[in-house]
Amino acid sequence: MLKRIVFLFFLMFIPIMVHSQSLELWNAFGTKYKVNKKISLTASFTSRIGEGSVGSFFPELSMRYKVLDWLSVSGDYRLVSKRALNGNYLGANRFNFNLKFRNSYKRIKYSCRFRYQMSSRGGGGATYESDFDEAFRFKPVFAYNIRKSIFEPSFSFDFFYNPTNGIYGKRFDKVRYALGTSIEIGDAHELDVAFKIDQRFNSSNNGNKLIFSLAYTANLNKLLKGSSKKGL
Repeated sequence: MLKRIVFLFFLMFIPIMVHSQSLELWNAFGTKYKVNKKISLTASFTSRIGEGSVGSFFPELSMRYKVLDWLSVSGDYRLVSKRALNGNYLGANRFNFNLKFRNSYKRIKYSCRFRYQMSSRGGGGATYESDFDEAFRFKPVFAYNIRKSIFEPSFSFDFFYNPTNGIYGKRFDKVRYALGTSIEIGDAHELDVAFKIDQRFNSSNNGNKLIFSLAYTANLNKLLKGSSKKGL
């Protein structure tokens, strides 16, 4: 079943990849720490590189609260620096408010995240950008836990809705497809590798963007536990 799903996903990817106008490399590294059974914290730094330069970069802080085993709420703060056409970097504060449902069936994991994002970069004559400005987002994710393996492949769809009153507002304007895997590196380290495609529509800059993403995360709880065992 998993092979069929991945094959169908690749069939969807190929025509979009062929018509992609640009390529970007996204890098991220961060840490996570579980305060208790309900609360966890994460901190990360991300850079997005395209056309030979860093298009944007941002540190991010997040806090998640587990309401139930299948439901959690979280909030993120992101300080975004984005490169303008003149080469200068413009800053903005972005806040995300998330509601996430998750469950599993045998070895298949599935979840759905609802997000509202708001930004300090408001209005003016700036062109609306779904990654940079106010948006509602809906992201279903499917993953498969391979028995006795360090790999956990997954695929997802991230839908962007523009809630503003502009000429292209009040409609969906982008979907981000992702196909990748998480890789366990030792007990406390994890690497996420993915190919992503941004497909923009109903906007002033319609088109497709191909993305290769690498994200490294260290689990502080396991690192600290390991140091304690060594007497450090």
